[in-house]
Amino acid sequence: MTMTATERPDRIANEVATKNAKGGAKGGPGDTGKAKGKQPGKKKSKKMKIIVLSVVLLMLGGLAKFTVLAPSAPAGDAKPVPGHVVAMTDMTLNLAGGHYLRIKLALQTVEGTPEELDTSEAAQAVIDQFSDRPVAELTGEAARLKAKTELLGKLQKVYPKQIMDVIYTEFFTQ
Repeated sequence: MTMTATERPDRIANEVATKNAKGGAKGGPGDTGKAKGKQPGKKKSKKMKIIVLSVVLLMLGGLAKFTVLAPSAPAGDAKPVPGHVVAMTDMTLNLAGGHYLRIKLALQTVEGTPEELDTSEAAQAVIDQFSDRPVAELTGEAARLKAKTELLGKLQKVYPKQIMDVIYTEFFTQ
């Protein structure tokens, strides 16, 4: 402000004091450094708080979903815990073409299966599985594994949730 000859100095002082009281001039006692009527820091601050709060809530929700609220594995998918092994008596079975099979098995049970497992139905399943088969179907590792897998399927139907595996302890064809 430049002072002209026609302006009075007390009027200029009153204008400056009035502007300072309203917060319009810089450096005065009422100056907050912000434009009149606008508060941009407040709006940005509220938006930022909402954004941060949203992100935190999403992260907590995701964490809860994968830890606390995660569905437990169904009982059917859980691996059975091995129990005791039940040895069966050896058997000699007739094969096709005048050949025979001498076989001895052990049954790997699931934990909780009684130790006194009746193996008579298992013996019948072995007879049904191997009798009257050609020797060629039982020769070689792949053929024995296939026969074992089929036998295990039959045993698991006869002894539901009790038999886990079949172990060959003797397998001899002649």
